[in-house]
Amino acid sequence: MKKRLSGMLTTGFGGNESNLALIGKEDDVMKRTSQASTSASHPSDAVLVHAHRKKQSTRSHSQGASDARLKPGARPLRSRRRLKRGKKKWRRAMRPRKPVPLQPVIAPDIVEAERSIAYEDGFRKGKYEGGEAVLAGLIPEDHILPDIPVEHVIALGFEQVKHLLKPLVDPQTILAEMIQALDEQRPMSLVRLGDGELLALAHDRVLSSALVQREGPFLPYSGIEVPDHEYREQLAESVRKATFVGIPTAKTPNFQGLVHPLLRSYGMSVAAMRLTYSTVNYMLAQQGALLRLMQGRRVLVIGNVAEELSQVLQQHGIAVAGLITPVIGVRDIARVMQEARSYQYDFALVAAGIPAVILAERIASQYGKVAIDFGHLANKIASREHPL
Repeated sequence: MKKRLSGMLTTGFGGNESNLALIGKEDDVMKRTSQASTSASHPSDAVLVHAHRKKQSTRSHSQGASDARLKPGARPLRSRRRLKRGKKKWRRAMRPRKPVPLQPVIAPDIVEAERSIAYEDGFRKGKYEGGEAVLAGLIPEDHILPDIPVEHVIALGFEQVKHLLKPLVDPQTILAEMIQALDEQRPMSLVRLGDGELLALAHDRVLSSALVQREGPFLPYSGIEVPDHEYREQLAESVRKATFVGIPTAKTPNFQGLVHPLLRSYGMSVAAMRLTYSTVNYMLAQQGALLRLMQGRRVLVIGNVAEELSQVLQQHGIAVAGLITPVIGVRDIARVMQEARSYQYDFALVAAGIPAVILAERIASQYGKVAIDFGHLANKIASREHPL
């Protein structure tokens, strides 16, 4: 276009040199004007172009000299890496997956039916092992017993031993005797045997220490580490000397199932013992007897919740003579007994796990007081969960 314009101007103005020089100057002016106009109208474009070139330069340096020596048509290093990653993803996507086994869906009615069958089978076999198998061992091999249910045989046999039944002392009798002992300032103790005390007494006498540790993992919390034969014997001695001994009425193996084997093992006569309920403390509280028992008396509170329990007692107008807390297991019994000697009191409430049996009996026999193994009822009263 420039040539055409130049030719036209040359032809039109006679083609002299002055005209050509003028055209060249105008051309330079137009170029400079165009560049200035572009820079003025878009001042950021120049900066962007510079930044883009600098970025490209940085990328080229980071890719290394290998990209600069690529053969014509070869992919740059960055493209090859992307391609490689894409191939790996594709291979992973196409890799065969292990089938997930489907869990069978069992209808609720089938589950209930299976549970019913298992219960029926267990009951039938348990009944045989616990009754019919024993009866079968008494029948001569060449004889059979007519169709008499094992329950009937047991009932007939029970009639032969019915006269040996020993009634448990009721809470009202205990309350009346305690009030009389307080009035006459005579010693009296009430201790209670739960599964913790029974297992502690049983270890290496009726049951092995290993079995007791498995059946009673709570024993360290209750105050004794098994085996401990020294305090096992002290516990048995306190049970032998206590005025009243509460025992469980449940016939399960770790409750009443241990009572008679233990009493035989330690040579204790059931006929000579005054046995009551292991829950007699709750019975007395439900009848309001404990509150009547402590009114007008000086009470010593012993145990880990002694502070909280004493606050509740004081709110009911009970005079708290002192507190002994905490009681850290059977090894702490000697210290507690020494401290109990320094107080003036009539009645002692002891809530200290297994050590409470020994403490209640010794406070009564050595210091001439009335003492109760109060148990977890202390926690319930302290937390206002159970009324006094």
